[in-house]
Amino acid sequence: MIKQLGDLFWIFFKIGAFTFGGGLAMLPLIQKEVVDKRGWVSEADILDIFAISQSVPGVIAINSAIFIGKRVTGLKGAVVATLGVVLPAFVSIILIITLLMGLRGNIVVEKVFTGIRAASAALILLAAVKLGRTAIKGKTGYVVALISFGMIVIFDIHAMWAVAFGGIVGLVTFWMNRE
Repeated sequence: MIKQLGDLFWIFFKIGAFTFGGGLAMLPLIQKEVVDKRGWVSEADILDIFAISQSVPGVIAINSAIFIGKRVTGLKGAVVATLGVVLPAFVSIILIITLLMGLRGNIVVEKVFTGIRAASAALILLAAVKLGRTAIKGKTGYVVALISFGMIVIFDIHAMWAVAFGGIVGLVTFWMNRE
């Protein structure tokens, strides 16, 4: 169990340390580590974990670390995985604030962050494509995805309502197919 706790911490520490762009950019890396490399979680389960992690309050990467850590080694795993994913951001924020206060307006620093933002956007797009391939099933899934996208992007409706809409459609579809 100690080895698994160490592995959990190290995996989530690396993901937290080397992923820019926030929680969504971390999803493909989390999936690769816990599904593909270690088999701690199945492909179907990781989709459920990501869906629940997005649906509850908090940061998706931290919520995912909690769920995965709990699944692997219980409450200790949830704590260790969460510390692993949070610690790099905490330390880097302190260091960056200290360093950037003296580099305000530096064109080189601004250009570096422009590149980092572009790479982060690509990681988020990759997460969306990978999740979409496995999460969207059948015509109903595509319709829900398109309507949800429209609700959020075109009509600027909070994502919570799109998630609720998807859940309601899934429930209604289930009821209709049972009878």
